[in-house]
Amino acid sequence: MNRNKLIDIAIYIGLIVVFLAPRLAGIGDFVTLDEPSWLSQGANYYYALGQREFENTVYEYQPAVTTMTIISAAMLVYFPEYRGFGQGYLDYEKGRLDPFMVSHGKDPLQLLIYSRVIQVFVLLVLFLVLYFLLQKFFPKPAAIFALVFAMFDPFYLSQHRLMDHEGMVSLFGMISLISLAIYLFAERPEGVAVAPWRQFLNPGSFSGKPSGRYLPSIIYLILSGVAAGFMSLSKSSSIATLAAIGVLLLWKMIQDREQGWGRGFLSALKTFGLWFLFLAITYFVFWPGMWVAPGKMLYEVYGNAFSYAFQGARLKITEELDVSQFTLNTRFADVWEVFKIFLYRTTPVTWLGVLLGFALPLTRDPERAQRNKLFFTLWLVNGIAFVFLIGVAQGRNSPHYILSSYLSFNLLAGVGWFYFVEWLSKRLPSSRNYWQYTLLAVVMLYQAGSALANYPYYFTYRNPILYAAGWYNEFPHFPYCEGLETAAHFLADLPDAENTTVFSYYSRGCVSYYYPGPTISYRPYYSDGEHTEDLLSNLRASEYLIVYYANQGQLAHHLNFVNAMAQAEPFHVVWLNGYEYVRIYKVDDLGPEIYKALAHLK
Repeated sequence: MNRNKLIDIAIYIGLIVVFLAPRLAGIGDFVTLDEPSWLSQGANYYYALGQREFENTVYEYQPAVTTMTIISAAMLVYFPEYRGFGQGYLDYEKGRLDPFMVSHGKDPLQLLIYSRVIQVFVLLVLFLVLYFLLQKFFPKPAAIFALVFAMFDPFYLSQHRLMDHEGMVSLFGMISLISLAIYLFAERPEGVAVAPWRQFLNPGSFSGKPSGRYLPSIIYLILSGVAAGFMSLSKSSSIATLAAIGVLLLWKMIQDREQGWGRGFLSALKTFGLWFLFLAITYFVFWPGMWVAPGKMLYEVYGNAFSYAFQGARLKITEELDVSQFTLNTRFADVWEVFKIFLYRTTPVTWLGVLLGFALPLTRDPERAQRNKLFFTLWLVNGIAFVFLIGVAQGRNSPHYILSSYLSFNLLAGVGWFYFVEWLSKRLPSSRNYWQYTLLAVVMLYQAGSALANYPYYFTYRNPILYAAGWYNEFPHFPYCEGLETAAHFLADLPDAENTTVFSYYSRGCVSYYYPGPTISYRPYYSDGEHTEDLLSNLRASEYLIVYYANQGQLAHHLNFVNAMAQAEPFHVVWLNGYEYVRIYKVDDLGPEIYKALAHLK
């Protein structure tokens, strides 16, 4: 085996270790808000497959086929007999899955861990494919640095540990974009039509020279379409990637303009048609629901998606799509608000790296300049497209909805840092390699340290510059239930915990998976003043009350309830990163004035 092959093997082994270690460590130590619901959806999907009722493999406004397939795989490993009990489809909104599993001797937390681990290994494969593609354009050191830098972004890393679609959406999308770029622009072997870019297909060794190994170009077009298909099967908002796809096709038309704009347009149209064909085939083949009820599947997904984006609610609320009622959020302030969240959750070295990325097209090497211009534009457009889409659509704008933006901007930042250090090293004395690798190591260590310092969640990271400037100082943005498992562990260690009832906000999964006794969920409407009887009844049926101050204390809807409970002294308080997250009250210690205040909530 020659030296280059040994280097390649070492690189892939190193990438696997670096990718898996922070993602698998403590993967079952916490649960976030949406994950128990996705377990229920995945269980229903698994049941539908087992009963051959493929028309029931639909969620709502997201296809979520990739997520539910992963959970089905976890079911097949951990609870395969689930499909044969005849229980039907359990209501995911009412948490029917958890008690059903417990009654059959199964732990929902273990199902979540199995699902998370399977997803991490799916993401690992996508990560390695992305590296394989990226080093077709960039020298291997640049590709490695940029990818690892992006993978250690605190918020991006955190989402790879959660059972949701966003990590897959971002990686499938980036694979689709770079595969299409290879198809359109990379060099072909001798005897095949050669694009004007040279030295960028299979750079091979650290020297950046071609290795001479080629795949037929159509393979990359197929890969691009298939990856886009899986991206679309994950989430409907993947449509934002069309902006970057359009940039690639337009770039190709401009490059080939000497052959005539009409011919270039037809060529781009043909490429897009083939790309979309592969997308559609993937969408159909890998979603069983499309085999038997394609109209229902598409209407449920895109009907709900359009209703949510343009009418502000799902079809079960709006009842139908009424184009005359379609509106978009046209306030730039809301797009800016989404971008502010991105800025708050990314590191200063990402910011600086993106700024350095603006210098990428300024190199004097014409071939590198053309490549750098393309990827600078590609990543910038893709990142902005997701921010803009979520900003203008009505409804929720959670930070993880723009995870593709995190990947795009961090790849740009990583490449920006790499070439800045290369430029700097050429202007230093003979010890330039020392400075080059030392500076890159410092940047990477800061990026990784920013994430790892917030273990096990990672998403609790806040940018120190914006924090010092007063952004979101009152509380971190969008709590995901972090800290509730700490409260559950505290109560679980108390005597007779298995016979003690806990009344908690976000109790499902976030508390119940770690607490041996019964739990009651605090419903959001308990704070509206019209359901005080239910509130007081559940409180009297419990020994402990958990107030998730991280969320309830910041929402106007819950302030009367939080203020009423503030009259009592908490039994225990959970702090995280300098913030008060959870207040635990012992119900027997609550005085009559608390019950009186709760009875008069408005």
